Amino acid sequence: MSDLIPYQKPYQSSSDLCQKLQRDGLTIADVDNARKVLERCSYYRFKAYLIPFRDEATRRYYPEATFDKAHELYLFDQGLRLLVFKLIQKIEIAVRSSFDYWVTGKNQNSFWYLDSSLFNHSDNHIRTVSSVSMSFRKSKEEFAEHYRSKYFNEYCPFHRGLPPGWVSIELLTFGNLKNLLEAFNPHSIASLKLDRYASRIAGAKDYVTLLDWLTVIHTVRNDCCHHTRLFNRNRRAPKLVKNLLNPDIPLVKTNVTNRDQLNRIYTSLAVIQKMLSAFGFEKFGEEVQALFEEYPVSKLFYASMGFPERWNEEQLFF
Repeated sequence: MSDLIPYQKPYQSSSDLCQKLQRDGLTIADVDNARKVLERCSYYRFKAYLIPFRDEATRRYYPEATFDKAHELYLFDQGLRLLVFKLIQKIEIAVRSSFDYWVTGKNQNSFWYLDSSLFNHSDNHIRTVSSVSMSFRKSKEEFAEHYRSKYFNEYCPFHRGLPPGWVSIELLTFGNLKNLLEAFNPHSIASLKLDRYASRIAGAKDYVTLLDWLTVIHTVRNDCCHHTRLFNRNRRAPKLVKNLLNPDIPLVKTNVTNRDQLNRIYTSLAVIQKMLSAFGFEKFGEEVQALFEEYPVSKLFYASMGFPERWNEEQLFF
């Protein structure tokens, strides 16, 4: 027999929700403003920013907890998402361009992404080519319409209408791009010297590490795009991330094992910064610091974000 029960909780207005929060011990200085905040962003989205101010054992809010502090934390996270998405855009564009330059230069084939011999026999490559084909046929971009009206490719008879790599790679989503890079077989990784691309161009130790970092960045990007809570979410620990950081600045420790906590946004930002620096972009530590200063309540949650107390001494970011 199923343990599920029907959902029968009644509708609650923003006023009802404010009263509930007050009954649970949350201080609300301006109820009208709190109502407007909940109506703009929804209680269930905002609730994630209330949880850090609540005792989970009693489900009561701490005496110093206020609605305004939770709202400030919400605004900090919103600002962090906007900043991080802007940074990831730079990486995404740089990887598209530099990777196509690299591969085309190594094998002298403008249509390299259609060469099945370069890839594992997996669905990743097939899905990526299908995605390019669909996107290219539908694209209203001037470059796409120009190519369709004037050219065909003689390299691949099954995909005569598809353009060269430097056009196709611009049509891929970040997820498609990551899947394509993951689909290269070991022989191609060696022959195209992709380990060298990773280290010389993208800032990673080798190609495997680069793929891992792109997976981390892709997850963070999705959180930014879908307006998901970013600041204290558990995430994948980037490969070899400690090699990027100053060993003299102690990292946050996990509560259970007392090991370095590498699965928070701080280490994701470390690989983002490393790749940005490799591509020639400036350091963004001051922009993150400005967010902390604009929303001071965020400093209470350094540890839950993986930020060391002395993070602003980390030369990677400054």
